[in-house]
Amino acid sequence: MSEGGVGLVEREALAAARAEELATHQAYYRRLERIAELDRLGVAAQTGDRSTERLVQENWRVDPAKASRLVAEAHDLAPRRSLQGQPLAPRLSCTATVLASGEISPEHVAVIRRTMARLDKVEQLEPGEWPRAEAYLAGQATLVPPRRLQQFAERLLAHLDPDGAAPDEDADLFDDLKMTSCRDGSLEMRIKIHDRVDAESIREGIGVLATPTGSDDHRPLGNRQACALKEVFADALGPNGLVTDTRQAQAEAAESDDESGAQSDAESDAESGAESDAEPDPEDALIPEPRRPEPAGPAAPTPEPTRGPGRALLTITMDHRWLQLAVGHGTLDSGAMSDPATVRRWACDADIVPMVLGSRSEPLDIGRRSRLIPDAIRRALNHRDGGCAFPGCTRRPRRCHAHHIEHWGDGGPTSLDNLTLLCRHHHQVIHHGHWRIDMIDGLPWFTPPSWIDPDRQPRPGGRSVAFC
Repeated sequence: MSEGGVGLVEREALAAARAEELATHQAYYRRLERIAELDRLGVAAQTGDRSTERLVQENWRVDPAKASRLVAEAHDLAPRRSLQGQPLAPRLSCTATVLASGEISPEHVAVIRRTMARLDKVEQLEPGEWPRAEAYLAGQATLVPPRRLQQFAERLLAHLDPDGAAPDEDADLFDDLKMTSCRDGSLEMRIKIHDRVDAESIREGIGVLATPTGSDDHRPLGNRQACALKEVFADALGPNGLVTDTRQAQAEAAESDDESGAQSDAESDAESGAESDAEPDPEDALIPEPRRPEPAGPAAPTPEPTRGPGRALLTITMDHRWLQLAVGHGTLDSGAMSDPATVRRWACDADIVPMVLGSRSEPLDIGRRSRLIPDAIRRALNHRDGGCAFPGCTRRPRRCHAHHIEHWGDGGPTSLDNLTLLCRHHHQVIHHGHWRIDMIDGLPWFTPPSWIDPDRQPRPGGRSVAFC
């Protein structure tokens, strides 16, 4: 379908709506300029108000928190003057420029100001990095919505301050689960999990089990997630489940405790010694083989092993240098970051597919052999795009399709540089033909139709890992 599918009347309505949105943002910036002028002239002292914040609160009938935010934004974005009265550029000059032109919203400004405030506390930051970071965020803000900009900001912070805040070793102590039994026998639960990897494994596991069973499954998401939780506990209480195994182990331990306490201690010491002798090299333990290897082909059936406490299959990506030095952070599928100690712990204790940047251990290009996407390429897509690559979309990877940019039937290869992740809705949008996808420096960029952007400026898609 061509752009001609949108009529002249509809185009005019879209243009008018866009013009009003730009005017609203421009008016917001002029408001900040007026606040900065009131502050510079010292009007609050003349009116008897304690501060400019109080003056704004009383005259514009806004809450104290909003008045404080407006004054702080005016200090950052409005032009300044030196002690000698000479004009100075705003503290956040690039952000002020794009807000004054109406290209970004107050929500974008909030993200940029929070990020720059955090960078103010980074001691080892090079002098030129601060303005470069502000210019980068201001440029990205003109292309993506605030929530997406926040993701870019988090990656920028990780790039400029890879160590970040030290992880709280006692975070588990603050985890909390409250269960309330109602009079009718029903149960209400409220849970808070602080460890990001623990939280990710719970989300991933519930998400997989909560997937609709088919086109006729019309249950709402909350209901499907509740059913998934019930399945987890039904499995745990089964013959080989975690709860059943734990109860059996406790009973056997109680029976044998009185009969052979000393002998059990000796055997336990011997077993511990054997395990320590077989401990793998620490460097190898950082990058274990996937515990769910991809099948190489049909194999003879083997007896199902006894099931134990398992974890969800996760992918944790980490720069190889950081992995060796135990610094920086690992990145989960959701984009959440985890400290190196947690990555090492989970790599030894969970079903992890480690993806070390720069590794050539998996083939990522199978050319024309198949239209289907192998697991190796799918994992690479999940890491690169982080979910639906369409600008502004936050769909998780498991909810997305792998889309051939150049259709496979037209000769497009099944390779990483010809694929991108799209959710069902945006997959349909792309196939309507209004948007175009191009691969630039190994990342998908999306060019909008003219009624969205008359200049048709390409927008970055996916999870940005570059600092321009």
